[in-house]
Amino acid sequence: MLRLALHGGPGVCQIAVTNACNARCRFCSFPQVAAAERVMADPDRLLAGLAALKQAGVHFISFTGGEPLLYPELIPALVRARELGLSTMVCTNGALLTPARLQELKAAGLEGLIISLDAPTAQAHDENRGLPGLTQHLRDMLPLLRSAGLDPVASVTVSRLLGNLDSLVRFVHDLGFRRLTFSYPLTHLHSPYLGFASHDCVDFTPAELDRLFGEILALKSRSPLPILNPRQSLNDLQRQLRRLPSRFPCLAGFKYFFADWNLQVYRCHYLPHTLGPLEGIHRLQPIRDGCTACTIDCYRDPSVCQFLAVSLADSLAAWRQGRWLKGLATLFHPYNALSLASLLEVLPWVRH
Repeated sequence: MLRLALHGGPGVCQIAVTNACNARCRFCSFPQVAAAERVMADPDRLLAGLAALKQAGVHFISFTGGEPLLYPELIPALVRARELGLSTMVCTNGALLTPARLQELKAAGLEGLIISLDAPTAQAHDENRGLPGLTQHLRDMLPLLRSAGLDPVASVTVSRLLGNLDSLVRFVHDLGFRRLTFSYPLTHLHSPYLGFASHDCVDFTPAELDRLFGEILALKSRSPLPILNPRQSLNDLQRQLRRLPSRFPCLAGFKYFFADWNLQVYRCHYLPHTLGPLEGIHRLQPIRDGCTACTIDCYRDPSVCQFLAVSLADSLAAWRQGRWLKGLATLFHPYNALSLASLLEVLPWVRH
């Protein structure tokens, strides 16, 4: 961890291994992919890309989709990542989890699991997913997941399906989850990623989103289970919605990356331009331009937590160049303390 901190902290890459999905969520465009247009990432290129990610200093890999459990080569990819010393996570709707499947995932080296939830009742969640019986299936699987050492995080998209947030948290807790994170709503993206939709249930005005972020901030202090979205990140997004300067620059393109099912690398889900093939990620020049184009939790939340590590690395770089005052100013930047506080908030992520 110290070595990673001295280099600005670990890198993270989300890899969408397929655009196929077995659910029909209203606030997502993956269900619109026709069967003839479904793509699975090339397995040989994926394995080569994992080695390149290791060379690039990326330490954490998140396999997503579509639905990543539909990807037939997921287990070999997890095994290769483990051999390279990479930490892995899978984001899933959970419908395809079985006792045998979770044992395969654990044996392959999977370290973390994120399961999506949409609503504060079983009926509303199952209807939105188009998967009858899904909630009961998750309730049955959660004890087995914990027994296998895969204690999942519940990821809840902020939408009009949520209703009262306290009721939602009670529902999530009752299902058996021990950690919760909110995924911020997306109505449009410029990359090929399809985890968005222009639907009424996620179409909020800036004022409505500002209010919802405030409600999540208040909820953090009374929730019976940890809510992993950092306070400073929520505050920063509120500032952005109010057209105030953001305090923490997004690290997408520097520490965080996204690769689609064609294994093309983007700095994030939102922006349209590709950086090159995954196999060449170790040759990419890092991008640090303080972008605040989106409110995507996958990039904005961890950027706040990693601000301190980046400041430490920048300070050391300045001192190596003989710029002592610059190094001291960076090291004692007041936002470093806020970043440290945010990191302490998300220790349940770090421990898993």
